[in-house]
Amino acid sequence: MVRATGTARQLVAGNAGDEPQFSPKNALMFAYAKAYGKLRVQRKYAFRGTIMGVLLTLLVAGLVILYLRSNRKARVKWLQNLALPGQWVSQLNGASLSLSGGYDSGEYRWQTGGTSSTGRWSYRGAILTLEGEQSRAYTVQLAQPGVISLLREDGTAELFHKQSTNVVPLAKR
Repeated sequence: MVRATGTARQLVAGNAGDEPQFSPKNALMFAYAKAYGKLRVQRKYAFRGTIMGVLLTLLVAGLVILYLRSNRKARVKWLQNLALPGQWVSQLNGASLSLSGGYDSGEYRWQTGGTSSTGRWSYRGAILTLEGEQSRAYTVQLAQPGVISLLREDGTAELFHKQSTNVVPLAKR
């Protein structure tokens, strides 16, 4: 007979090869022994759980990378369809907006009547920002290929038609 530490309850053991039998008096100790036995079983499968966690993390990371790549490709395609670099003429007053550089930034020249302004332009999201002597921001809407609408901050819109030329503006290096 074996006594449990710190209690008066007894653990009854049979022959040498038999598993110990628990008397109803020490049911609390039986619950602890059962729980420890489960921990050993869980340790056998803990490695599988770790592998599944790593595989799930890699799968999620791969999906995020795939999403970001497809989003970037869609943006590049949109910028190519928009084709901002070039000569744009206003339908309203005949003003000329010349954009040079890449698809999303470069230098601009704005000519209205006798006045002219130059500076840098950038396109982020749907906003075309012209930064020169004064900074101006426009919301760009593609009406059809070769026609864009520039919406000012005060809510007025102006249509611009792209001039077709045989000169291709290249980005400066």
